[in-house]
Amino acid sequence: MTNTTIGGALLREMFLTGAALLDKNKALIDSLNVFPVPDGDTGTNMFMTMQGAVKEIKECKGDTVAEIAAAASLGSLRGARGNSGVILSQILRGFSRALAGAEEMDATLLAQALKTGTEAAYKAVMKPKEGTILTVARVIAEEAVRQAERAPEDYDALFANILSTGDTILKKTQQMLPALTQAGVVDAGGRGLLLIYMGYAACLRGE
Repeated sequence: MTNTTIGGALLREMFLTGAALLDKNKALIDSLNVFPVPDGDTGTNMFMTMQGAVKEIKECKGDTVAEIAAAASLGSLRGARGNSGVILSQILRGFSRALAGAEEMDATLLAQALKTGTEAAYKAVMKPKEGTILTVARVIAEEAVRQAERAPEDYDALFANILSTGDTILKKTQQMLPALTQAGVVDAGGRGLLLIYMGYAACLRGE
């Protein structure tokens, strides 16, 4: 990654790539869906939520990270479906709030935006349950903030940290909720979120 900052155009592509990767894997995520209800629609709901974000982003005339993030937030809130979609929309809402007024963002601001997004999602859930997408989002964000403090301009290190941390905590979800342990699967929402972040990373790496 050669970028030291992310501008609006690049953030737009990151969101689109994250949504595309989610689309490609939504059937897999649906198959993991056993909590809170085994209705097999987490991947579909998360994709529809991201699709709402993408629609708004494509119509956005702005070119700052604040404007692109605000469009993603608005679109995801309008398109939110199911528990996982609502939580995802709140993550994007907090992410947008952290970027308010910003033209570009460095690794530090990106990590902080992930943390603010997680905090917004936790506040939106009446009884947060650990072992879900919330846990995956929180642990990734906490570690991302620490990584950005160590290397404020290093996106390579930041996204390597995000993906490795995400992979580790996602595997642990299987032991955190009895329904997941019994089914022998990881949390579907957490898997979906990690796929979105993998899309962000792939975009930054030019893949």
